[in-house]
Amino acid sequence: MHSLQVTAAGHSQTGKRPQNEDSFQIDQEHGVFLVADGMGGLQAGEEASRLAAAVVPRVIYERILAKDRPDEAVAIALEVANQKIIEQAHTDPKMQGMGTTAVVGFVTPTRVYVGNLGDSPAYLVRAGNCTRLTHDHTVTDELVRKGLLTKEQAKTHPWRNRLFKYLGCLEMQELAEIHDFPPRPGDRLILVSDGVANFMPDADYVSIVAKHPLPQAAAEAFTQLALERGSNDNVTCVVVAFD
Repeated sequence: MHSLQVTAAGHSQTGKRPQNEDSFQIDQEHGVFLVADGMGGLQAGEEASRLAAAVVPRVIYERILAKDRPDEAVAIALEVANQKIIEQAHTDPKMQGMGTTAVVGFVTPTRVYVGNLGDSPAYLVRAGNCTRLTHDHTVTDELVRKGLLTKEQAKTHPWRNRLFKYLGCLEMQELAEIHDFPPRPGDRLILVSDGVANFMPDADYVSIVAKHPLPQAAAEAFTQLALERGSNDNVTCVVVAFD
């Protein structure tokens, strides 16, 4: 049995967009939590994120039953979802070019495994501090990591929203990076779409979970604050609490 009580909730709002292309998944039974942000036109983006939310938890469960390591299970699940989305795009002309980001948390009795593809990030709020657990797979973020661009330059660069890794990407040659940590009482794992992340400094993750200890209230507060601050995107948040 897990030594901590794990509870989770999610919230998504369409915002100013005509349709919500975000999806989220809370599979409490198997400890899988996910946020996906679809791309490629209204119907296609929505379908891609829906596929990710359906496929990733199922494959993680299958790989764990097959005795894969948890980090391998998460990475393989993201790769299987990538292939499913590519196949769907090939078979349905209306879905051509579709893709989605995905950020997933997998909770086991002793550790939490986090993986992502795209620019939907994960954060850990612990003891009054916020730690970003993922990095974005945008061209500008990669250039910043390689020292070829400053963070300030990246904010206005024309490629700041161009992804080079995501689900539905034909050119992706490597599996997702998986990070893990042992959960502690009071921890909050926060998964968000970039419609939230782009309007939320680290300090706000700390203050909102302090004000809203229940995951549902926190998830709703994050999406609402992002919209109030001017986010023009769909906004989605999943909060996983360890108590």
